Order: sequence, then C-alpha cells, then structure tokens
Amino acid sequence: MKRILFTQRYLVLLIFIAFLQSCASLGLTSKKSNVIETHIDLNSVDNDQLVVSLDPGPFPAGEVTFYMPSVIPGTYEYTDFGRFVSNLKAFDKNNQPLEVTKEGKNTWKFPNGKQLDHITYVVDDTFDSDDGRKIYPMGGTKIEKDKIFLLNLHGFVGYFKGGKEWSYRVTIDSPADLVPFSSMESISHTATQDVFLAQRYFDIIDDPIMYTQDDSISFQLEDITVNLAVHSPQGVHKADDFKETLEKMMQAQKRFLGPANNTKRYDILLMLMSMEELQHFGGVQGALEHHTSTTVVFFEDIGKDSLKEYLTDVVSHEFFHTLTPLNVHSEQIHYFNYNEGVMSQHLWMYEGTTEYFANLFQVQQQLIDEENFYGRMSAKISSAKNYDDSMPFTVMSTNIVDEPFQSNYQNVYYKGALINMCLDIIIREESGGARGLLSVMQVLATKYGVDTPFTDNQLFDEIVAMTYPAVGAFIKTHVEGETPIPYGTFFEKVGLGISSVDEKMQSIIMLDSRTPFIGAEANEDGSRNLVVKGLNNRLLAIGFEEDDVLRVFNGTELPEISQESMGALNMLFSTSFSWIPEQEVSFEVDREGTRMTLSGKVGVAVAAAKGIGGKEDATTEQIALRNAWLHGK
Repeated sequence: MKRILFTQRYLVLLIFIAFLQSCASLGLTSKKSNVIETHIDLNSVDNDQLVVSLDPGPFPAGEVTFYMPSVIPGTYEYTDFGRFVSNLKAFDKNNQPLEVTKEGKNTWKFPNGKQLDHITYVVDDTFDSDDGRKIYPMGGTKIEKDKIFLLNLHGFVGYFKGGKEWSYRVTIDSPADLVPFSSMESISHTATQDVFLAQRYFDIIDDPIMYTQDDSISFQLEDITVNLAVHSPQGVHKADDFKETLEKMMQAQKRFLGPANNTKRYDILLMLMSMEELQHFGGVQGALEHHTSTTVVFFEDIGKDSLKEYLTDVVSHEFFHTLTPLNVHSEQIHYFNYNEGVMSQHLWMYEGTTEYFANLFQVQQQLIDEENFYGRMSAKISSAKNYDDSMPFTVMSTNIVDEPFQSNYQNVYYKGALINMCLDIIIREESGGARGLLSVMQVLATKYGVDTPFTDNQLFDEIVAMTYPAVGAFIKTHVEGETPIPYGTFFEKVGLGISSVDEKMQSIIMLDSRTPFIGAEANEDGSRNLVVKGLNNRLLAIGFEEDDVLRVFNGTELPEISQESMGALNMLFSTSFSWIPEQEVSFEVDREGTRMTLSGKVGVAVAAAKGIGGKEDATTEQIALRNAWLHGK
C-alpha cells in the first residue's frame, strides 16, 4: 500500500508551522466479463475541468450504484474524490436522460439500471480548487490545457457496485505535442489518441498517467526497464540531469533485492510545481508510490543538487514497494475497499519494511557509511518518541483512517522501520548471521507474488514458522503488544551503544529534528502571534530570548497569523534550510513592548540528541553479527 508517502520524511519542506493547528458488496450482477469503455478528451478543457464518459454495457433490471473512491491505497486517509465531480448525468441507448440520485460525497444511484447505457460527468482538478488543498499533490490531479495533465485516475474514473474486478478500456484524446507516460498497458497509440487497458479497477488506481512534452530517459536494471519523465514548466530541470544518480542508486537496489524483484518496468513521473502551487498545498511535496510506478511532485526552483538528493530519497523508498505490497500483500490490499477504509494490520511491513530497506541497502551497497546509517536510525528513534509508543502497531494499522490512529500514521516511517531493524537483528542472531529479514521477504515474494494475497491474520504465524520463536516473542510484545521497544538491547547484540551527541540541525530555526523555535499564542482579541519558545546555540548568538514575538523574518514582514496564511509562512520559514553558515541574517521582534532588530551569521546550529556508535569493548562475536547485519556477511 502506498503511502503516499506521507511521511514527514518525504514531505520535504514539511509544514514547519503545523503547530498553528491547536468490502463494498460484490456480485450484484453477472457482468464480470464486460469492459467499461472510458473516454477522456484532453482537448476539451473548460476552466481546468474535463468531461469523463463511462459506458459499462448492459445491466439487468434493478438499481445501479456508481462510486468515486473515498480512500485510495497509500494515502491511509479519507480523500473523497467525489467532491471533484459535478454534473453527473445518465443516459439510455437513445441518449435520453435517466434519473440520477446522489447520496453523500462519493455515491450516485440510477433506479432504472436496465435502461442505463452510459454516464458522463465533469471533473475538477485538485491543483487550484479549495477542496484540493486537502489532497496531497502527488495523489492529486492537474489539468492545464495544452501543457500538463497529471491523471491520477482515482480522481477521474469511478466504479460500479459489484464491478471492481471488471476491465476498463480507457481512450484518451490528447494534443499532438503532448506525450503520455504511464505503466498502464497501452494497446494503441497515435499522436492524438491513446488507448489503455486496465484489467480491473485496482489497475485504474495503480497506474497514473502524465501527459506532458517529451522530456524523458530510460535505462535498464538487468531485465527491468526504468523510465523517468519530467515536467518542468520553466525548463529548469531536464530528465537527463537525474539519469546517472537514479541509475546508480537503483542498480544498487536491484542488487540488494536479488530474486525478490521481478518487475518488468518501473515508471517515475516527476512533475515540478510553481511557487503558487506549492503554497496552495501548504509547502507539501513528495511522492505517492504505486506497484510499478511513482508520482513525484517537487518545487521547480529547488537547486539541481538538492533535487537529485530529494529524488533519490523518495524513489529509493518507492521502488522498494515493488517488494511489498506488490509481491507480498494481504487480501485487504488485493481487494481494496475504496469507500469504507477496511485496512490491513501490516503497515509495519508495507511502509516499515520498505523504509528500513531503503536505508539498509545504502550501507550494504556502500552508498553511505555505517555512521550515516546509525545517524538515520538514531533520528528515527528520536522522531518515534513524538508518537504514542504504547499504541499496538497492528491496531493502529487496522484503524489508520480514523483518530487517534490517523494522527500516529507518520510513525510507520519511524517506529515501523525500527521494528524491521530489530527483527533483522534477531534473525541474524538466531541464524548465526546466515539469514536476515530480506531472506524472509524473498521467500514470501516467491510464494505469493502479484496475484496471490496472504490472509491478514495468518502472516505472523507464517513468518514465525519460517524463522525462530524469538521473532514471535518480539512481534507479540512490541508489534501486537503495547510494550515500547528497548532499542539499546538490540544494539548491544551487535556491539553498539546509545549515547548523547551534538546533532547538526538542518536549519537554525529548529530546536531538534521536528520542533521549530516558535509557537503560536492567542491574544485576547483572537489574533495570534508567533512567540519564541526555545533557543539553540545560533539563535542565542543572534540575540533571541524566549517570549520574543517574531515580527520580521530575515527582512520579510510576517503576514497575519491564520490558517489561510500557513502556506506563505511555511514557504518563508523553509528558506532557512538553504542558508549557508557565512550568511548574514536579520530579524525583528517585539520584546516587552519594544521593537528590536537582531542580526548575525547563520553559523551551524546543534542540539543534544541520542547517537549510536560502536562500543570499545564489543566482542568479536558482536562485531561479526554487526557485519552480517550491515553488510550481509
């Protein structure tokens, strides 16, 4: 399941002032063999809206129900794409209108199903609508006539009750100078029309399409073809800029995965946003993974080297989803319920294993050193402490779309990865270094694969049967149970220890990896100020004091503090992440009724943190186990 990545790790500019915010029934008909003819005309754009038509073929007598998805794989939250559909009409074979009744945000009913021939409706995009602000851009839709169409098809194409397993033939008329990029099966292509085939509705959801001018590259990972398509509105970035970086990284991933990956192609759709669009989404950027592709959305004016780093980061995570959930997934994923949020209990694997391997492979393939890897795991331990450490991961996963579980979702990328790290160390220890978690996943991928789901409540028993009782004890206590993980115990097994270290901050406005130095305080009149809540070494040197009210941020006066200004504030504060140590910066604050100007060099901000490092008294056995864990030997 993908997450849209919504990990705070992948929301690169993250919302630094977030503190401002105090199985549908099957078997209705026997139409399984029918193909739903779907048509979208990209030439007929009106106010960034498109018309979609669906011809499902004949229905028997009775009521017919049509849905747009409320929940999509990888987002783990309600998105309600029916909000973007308007003017839905139903017609008989003589093109005469039929009765339509709308129920809720995502459901339409047609009482006279036997007469239903086809439906049409208008779809608005998420990139400029008010409701679209609540949709992550990488999972959204963009309609810009003659320039760019990001067709995450869950925003355009719905399904009929009982018809999630029906096939779709998707015909798209397009401008001659725009080229489609997608992992969806193409059965016909001309300069102005494409026809795609989706075997079932899951493939509609799982295979986004991007139409843009042709800027793309391809390379081979043994028998896997990797394609990268780039849409850069101002031509700032080109696909070829990223070929060498991506190829090196993904070659290493392929070596790491070995036989666990048999994907034939993988498509990376990179769409770059303007400043206005970035602010529309509150500074959110990142990627939404799919089984054989990923949609990636970043700010266009990011520097080339930074964009390479960010792209490498998100793609390394997304590509590992070709292991799970592509080849290892439960029935809840295979037969996904798009309108009721029936979830699997195994987010520890879908996102946690993926995130862990996205870091482990880099040290095993010598893309990073051991200290870098330790730093990443240490940061995850620190970040995990911001969430409910006693919440059973299986319970959180099963209920992830609802509160209080939704608020803990990001922990799948922190504690979820750490769960996998501990399992990996246990398996290495019990096998004398011969096996690790990857070998277990390789066996599961071979057994199940793309078309065969496992039974959700049987996976743990199967993993324990393949491994050791110690694995079962850990799962029962720390994954299904409420007991926090004693990470030091597991590091001890490999001759590592946890101690206090100075951690370099990515920006001087941060007190730790997640906490900014300012917070919102309400005034008696209901307005709010941004008040200094804590200080690091550089903020002290510049002259800040706690309880200062921030008015001007490096020469820019702050707007009125409100929910509506969050995007602009986020973008303003995010500029600090590109400041260099020698740079002079200035601020204005109100201190006890007096306006003061504070200035100085950025320098390097540090904060006390827990670090991981080798113990001087580590035994030969511990070091050998560490080498087996980190280097597969």
